[in-house]
Amino acid sequence: MHVNASSTHALPSTSYSTPLSSLRPPQEGGVARSGGVCPGPANRWSRRWQAFRQPLDAEKKSCLDRRWTELPAELKTPNQISGRHLTHCAFTLGASYCSFHCTHCYLPKNANEVPIPSLEEMKEQIRANRQFQGPGGGLQITGGDVADAYWRSGRADELIEVIRYAYHVGLVPMLFTHGQTLIEQPAFLERLITEGGLRQVAVHIDMTQAGRHGYPINTIKSEAGLHPVRQAFTDLALEMRRRTGVRLEFAHNCTVTRRNIDGVSEIVRWFLADPQRTHIWRMLSFQPEADTGRTLFSQQPITPADVWEQLCLGTGRRLRREASIFGHPDCNSWASLLVSRDDGSIAPLLPEDPACDALMGRVFEKIGALSLVTDDAGTPPFRLAGILLQNPGLALRVAAHLGGRILRGALPAGMVAAALRGRVHTLGIGMHNFMDAAQVADAPHNPTTQCRLDSCVFKGAVKRNGQWEAVPMCSMNQKTWSEIYGERLRNPALLTQPQVPRPA
Repeated sequence: MHVNASSTHALPSTSYSTPLSSLRPPQEGGVARSGGVCPGPANRWSRRWQAFRQPLDAEKKSCLDRRWTELPAELKTPNQISGRHLTHCAFTLGASYCSFHCTHCYLPKNANEVPIPSLEEMKEQIRANRQFQGPGGGLQITGGDVADAYWRSGRADELIEVIRYAYHVGLVPMLFTHGQTLIEQPAFLERLITEGGLRQVAVHIDMTQAGRHGYPINTIKSEAGLHPVRQAFTDLALEMRRRTGVRLEFAHNCTVTRRNIDGVSEIVRWFLADPQRTHIWRMLSFQPEADTGRTLFSQQPITPADVWEQLCLGTGRRLRREASIFGHPDCNSWASLLVSRDDGSIAPLLPEDPACDALMGRVFEKIGALSLVTDDAGTPPFRLAGILLQNPGLALRVAAHLGGRILRGALPAGMVAAALRGRVHTLGIGMHNFMDAAQVADAPHNPTTQCRLDSCVFKGAVKRNGQWEAVPMCSMNQKTWSEIYGERLRNPALLTQPQVPRPA
């Protein structure tokens, strides 16, 4: 996905030829929790009251307790998020086709030859992921580029149903894509929102990608040259919000190589320059390159430390990498920022002082099962208020801590004033450090690698010998994708369904 500001070409114009009134609403009962049609005032307040009265889900708490028990002892730290707030983020083993030809693709070389799985297979995967995660778990709708594949194969209705079904069973889906199909076919995105209930899209934009119409990869000289693409998607989200009346949110994914490492700070600065951008793009995720799949690995590969340094430069802050731990610290490093929509100022959401980790651990232990995912009824503040009311002692400690941060100037006065007016939002920024295929293969002989796999927070449900397993993405990249592709290529029933047309 590439855009060059100096190119004589432009992004394809976004035309909205399908009127919103002609789009069919979701079927009754087809979308639950975060997605679906905006609730009416009465239903909205009913859901808010229910969220206030019962802010925690017992099944979710049970899943989290089980995950905490499974974690290696050395990772059960006060600032550990896995087993406290999430079991893991799941993903589907969806359509493997992608129209792009990127230098750092983690899929096997034959991905575009593999047929799309059936709708029933996709639903079975979703149910299996729900079993491992409990209610409210995040589900990445991914594979290759599923939006690309379903649109080109004429099976757009199936992707709508996949998203709708994920909500129906109690998960929160996020569509992962390079986005070219959505920018060229905005009516398709509109249907995904209004009929499927889609509220979250992760768009991958960086210099490793080849295929963006009008922006050849060999013309891209810096990440700054891709800002027009980022702005085009920002404008698309704003238009979708206007047309549908729901708050569509984006996440930005970026693979980091030796070629674009110096552009990471520029990407961060671009997003932070306008608070409207981070009100749409709620997550900025950077992935250091991994030697796996069909990747053309750098001769001088960059390191996670290189990437984190760039993130600090971009924010103008010395961000604390271990403020929160997601699984293994070698795999994920994350910072949560508060952003004022009044003046664009930023401040860390979590304390930067390690002495506060014990308090944060107590908070995670008590309210970790709380879902703060944005929904159409606006229930998250009511859930939070409900859980604080149930834990008054903890609420007082947190209030005292926040008061201390304000008095010390750790939270700017302008930020506090903006928060009181509801003019503050959060931005997640960080890294996901995938392992090389050779590392994963050596896991039985390397305790650190095995520990990373055992504590993985990015796993998808895979069926083996009739039993479902939650498999880490690094293991998928190393060999499991190839195994699944082989099974699909040997399944003649899949070929009876429409597939992406082969080039002439």
